[in-house]
Amino acid sequence: MKTKSLILFSAVALLFLASAGQAQRARHGTVRSMQASLDKGVQHPDTANITAAATITCIATVSDVPSAPPPTCSVAGPGFSGTLEKGKSAALTGAGTVTLKCFGQGWARCNARIDTPPGS
Repeated sequence: MKTKSLILFSAVALLFLASAGQAQRARHGTVRSMQASLDKGVQHPDTANITAAATITCIATVSDVPSAPPPTCSVAGPGFSGTLEKGKSAALTGAGTVTLKCFGQGWARCNARIDTPPGS
């Protein structure tokens, strides 16, 4: 009887240790890249739908006019409508459509990133 109890106890302990390895991992948020351009005065915007509050960051701006000021990201979305310089961020307050445009001289391109935190 002791042997059966010892085997049963060992099996339960082994099962417990094996199942502990299946712990949940932390959820990651989502990232969405956007790119807009300006070509000879014609806008080529980018749009994205977000499902929750997020942060948008103007990542990069490029222009073919070397002496011109750097282009800026123009963002319109839930809770924010304005321009962002390269490296600047803004909070988007909820679900909705986000539109990115690029303002500058000549041919210009702007890249932005939307970061939605986990659990959203």
